[in-house]
Amino acid sequence: MYTHKRSILICIILCFIIAWSIVPVRHARAAERCFVETGFCISGRIQEYWEENGGLPVFGLPIGAEEQIVIEGKSFTAQRFERNRLELHPENKKPYDVLLGRLGVTRLKQQNRDWFSFSKKGDTGGCTVFRETGFSVCGTFLTAFRAHGLQLNQKAGFDSAESIALFGLPISDAHVETLSDGKEYLVQWFERSRFEFHPENAAPYDVLFGLLGNEDYAFQTVVPPTETPTPIAVMVPTATSSPYLPTEFLDSFREQMPQGGKWRGTVPGMRITIQDISYTESGYPDLKYVHFRAIGWNAKSGTDTITGVGIIDLEGNTATFAGYTACFGCPKGGKWRFLMARNSAPAQIYADMAGETFIVELRVWPQEF
Repeated sequence: MYTHKRSILICIILCFIIAWSIVPVRHARAAERCFVETGFCISGRIQEYWEENGGLPVFGLPIGAEEQIVIEGKSFTAQRFERNRLELHPENKKPYDVLLGRLGVTRLKQQNRDWFSFSKKGDTGGCTVFRETGFSVCGTFLTAFRAHGLQLNQKAGFDSAESIALFGLPISDAHVETLSDGKEYLVQWFERSRFEFHPENAAPYDVLFGLLGNEDYAFQTVVPPTETPTPIAVMVPTATSSPYLPTEFLDSFREQMPQGGKWRGTVPGMRITIQDISYTESGYPDLKYVHFRAIGWNAKSGTDTITGVGIIDLEGNTATFAGYTACFGCPKGGKWRFLMARNSAPAQIYADMAGETFIVELRVWPQEF
């Protein structure tokens, strides 16, 4: 009897030890949250902050893993999301040990726009004027602003300080602006966000927060070429074999600027497809926007993620990157936007993927695939 009881006791102790040893592993697995849409995960303090302060609608999906970035000469651990960037600052006490990037200010600088010069309308009725910057938040945008914030005082709802902690101060009034998809929207810029009015959506989704994280990442990863690239593949011969069309052909070619269609640059087992080319007004007298999608295909073991795109126009000039809209998990690829001379047209589009540079020749008829 004694031996039997002793055996039972030993079994109970062993089971307890095994269960205890499993608990940390289960907790460690549960602490990580992964997203099939982008293939990236969040964990630890960043995951906690993401989940407690708005999650997907406010920050978007992660578009990268945690990484070291340099901000004002100091290195910090950070993670990029579609709509912002979360930075770990362990030198601060909670909740300020996680800070948001000032991507609203950053994106305007990248576009060479000075928000200090933006006009101010004042209180036109039902507005809150922020004396720190002089800009007003009104109507639907004010409702969205008050509906979100960081939990600083552990009380229900959000006060103005908590909303400012999340979005920052307004750095523009509401105005109509053409975004990277080529469409006009009523938008308002904040230090850390861009509010966009989408009347086709029912409230509260009629106000969306701009994909500034995507746009900032795309801007930083596009590197202008140091020299004129050489085409990798020309699908159909053009009327001339010179690097760029001679002057006498330029005007006639501009009348048939590449639009719609599909063009490709290939190497064995890999290709880049350029499609859905279109043009819109930019608001600049001598410039226009060109929009297109770039889609990677890689039959090798590498990634099909496109890490950089650029345009060479008819005169051999490099177009200016103006924006990128991600398209995670969809077959069409992300949409790129560039500024180029109004009286020119794209001659070549080059794209980087898996260590290869593809030059897609546009001075040819598009192929149907």
